[in-house]
Amino acid sequence: MGKKSFINITLVSAGNIINTILGFLFLTVIARTLTLEDFGKYALLTSLLTFLAKGTDFGTNSLYVSKSITSDNKSLLGVFYSLKIILVLLFIPVALLILSLLKIQDMYMSAVFIAGLIAYGINFTIYSLFQKHENYLMLILVNSIIAVIKFIFAILIFFNIFIPTLSAAFSIFSLSVYPSLLLILFLPKEFKNFKISFNNMVIFFKEAFPAGISILVSEGWSSIANIITKFAKSFSDVGIYSLADKLSAIFSLISFSIFTVLLPKNSQRKKEHKAYDFKETSLIATGILLLAIFGIIISNLVVVPIFGSNFKESLPILYILLFASAFAAINTFMENYFFVEKQTNKLLPIALIKISTFVITSIILLPKYSIGGVAWASLVSSLSVTILMVIIFKMDRNKVSN
Repeated sequence: MGKKSFINITLVSAGNIINTILGFLFLTVIARTLTLEDFGKYALLTSLLTFLAKGTDFGTNSLYVSKSITSDNKSLLGVFYSLKIILVLLFIPVALLILSLLKIQDMYMSAVFIAGLIAYGINFTIYSLFQKHENYLMLILVNSIIAVIKFIFAILIFFNIFIPTLSAAFSIFSLSVYPSLLLILFLPKEFKNFKISFNNMVIFFKEAFPAGISILVSEGWSSIANIITKFAKSFSDVGIYSLADKLSAIFSLISFSIFTVLLPKNSQRKKEHKAYDFKETSLIATGILLLAIFGIIISNLVVVPIFGSNFKESLPILYILLFASAFAAINTFMENYFFVEKQTNKLLPIALIKISTFVITSIILLPKYSIGGVAWASLVSSLSVTILMVIIFKMDRNKVSN
């Protein structure tokens, strides 16, 4: 791994980890303040919001970063913005429909959900624009502002200055995104001078579509697992599973940090007709698996003292999910290979295999292992995708060598 890549990955990872710690402090006080059932509802709502917000990305962010570096298409920015607007408008009714199916029909909660969906959609776009310019300090601030706001509320709740209800907790999670949108002011001028363009939008969307499905599956994993748990068990079980899931999510941030740095780097290598760096990928994957082992040791010491005895049942689930998340993290940063090599069409079948394996395995294991079966299903599906990607990589390398 190059020294510059290592420094950038370390910077982005450190920023994301600090933001996560601040977010976990908020999660901790919410978990200790709300009832287990209300915490389950909170977990379901927040994971669902994040899931649908990623739908407003739908692979377009990474595709734009890659294409804008490897090509000189001047109208690409206008096409990108146009598609973002349409995706946000499309996912608003989708969100309302899902909330209705889950019997969450409170007008206030629905309004806050939609407001958060719009804000996250813009936030993800700003993130990708700073990524394109490899401005990693501003990129970290995009999420740091949100984390600091949650931290402030965590302090208020800890000292009983503010006692949150379910609706208040979800409002903080959803609406704290808006101040981060002020960073639009710090974007380079080139991102502010554009023309809305629908001419090549369909072509751009078709190229992003397979990656979009893959992102929805990866980012919506927590939401899908929580929904399965809700329909099979109860909101209390959702709370137990969700805490383990959120604690294991540190790997998602690590992989996202790696993906953030390596995508523009490898896109530039592609432009210079250099081969994809598989050795770098293998080295990072090994490091992530070692972190999973370290995570088990730490979680055994801190989960119950921090979150309370109600969440003791989360520990065995957490051990499984740490390795599931580790493999999912490896899969996520390996995906930049498909963007760089313009093989995003392969991401769709991979995503379908992953979600199918997860759902089928969950149905088989739930009756015997309860919510632990969902965790095992997550590990099986993530490991299956890792093996599949390695096979694809080897096949591509053999083609090149021949």
